Amino acid sequence: MTTTQLDDGGVGLSALLGDDEETFSRVVDGRTPGPLAVIGSPFGGRETVLARAADRLDARHVRFDADTSAADAVDALAGGPTVVEGCHHLYTRTVGGFRPLSQFLDSLAETETTVVTGWNRFAWSYLDAVRNVGTVIPTHVEINGLSGEEVATFVEANATERPTFRRDETDESPFTVRRHEVTVADRTVSVPLPALDRKAMVARRTEDLDPKTATFERLATVSDGNPGVALAIWKHCVDGDVRPTDIETLDLDADLNREAAFCLRILLSTEWVDRATLADRIGPRTPRLLGQFARAGVVTSEDGTVRLQPAGVPAAVAVTERWGVL
Repeated sequence: MTTTQLDDGGVGLSALLGDDEETFSRVVDGRTPGPLAVIGSPFGGRETVLARAADRLDARHVRFDADTSAADAVDALAGGPTVVEGCHHLYTRTVGGFRPLSQFLDSLAETETTVVTGWNRFAWSYLDAVRNVGTVIPTHVEINGLSGEEVATFVEANATERPTFRRDETDESPFTVRRHEVTVADRTVSVPLPALDRKAMVARRTEDLDPKTATFERLATVSDGNPGVALAIWKHCVDGDVRPTDIETLDLDADLNREAAFCLRILLSTEWVDRATLADRIGPRTPRLLGQFARAGVVTSEDGTVRLQPAGVPAAVAVTERWGVL
């Protein structure tokens, strides 16, 4: 998701920052001393906010990646107002992996000019818990999720699909039966268990709305209002006629273990990572996990780099939250 796409979709600072827009303006206008942290989910508009900060500050716009050294990170702070993107690439979850980040934060604490820093939301949560990054950058703003109406405006500005919106049928029971395998006395049997039917529940919740409004409200819900994620899910789900229950997140195996959840959390926190680096952290099951994630559409792996895909964010988040991985 690029800055241009967000701008073309009419997504302004007010929609992205909400009440935090005033905090953002105070820093970039010089009324509050920096530094400022801009925190957002992957594909959610963080780059747009940083670009606006660079324009208003007439600042240098620096991008960090996994190859940025501690010295390069510190040098980036010299020479006037600076906007730094990709600060979440300054650490790895390994022994000694925090050195570039620590040196950058030490230098940032002594910098007198305005510095606006960009952070992945999942990385920030982890770093605030284990390294107290919020004490070094106490002033921060967080990217909001968009409303259903804002998602509709953005998607229609950026998607080529022009479907016919249809109502869902609401006469289905909200309950269904799913079979689960259980092992008793070394014998595996399939037993029927009652379960909620998600599509039937969605149909019942949206039956009082017109089908277009209901569809985009559903899209805003499953994407958590993330514009890049919403657009990707839209393209994945929509073909011809569309109903609210057609809008679904990607499906990841519910039986994924904690190791898989940790792998997904790394991908959520970095957004892209060198495949060899990921294998060093995860171990020999890395190829099998990445194959499973790729088949589900959650990641792509090309030229030695694994990239999180926008449509895969909700499924990845659900797995990591289910396992409580920080």
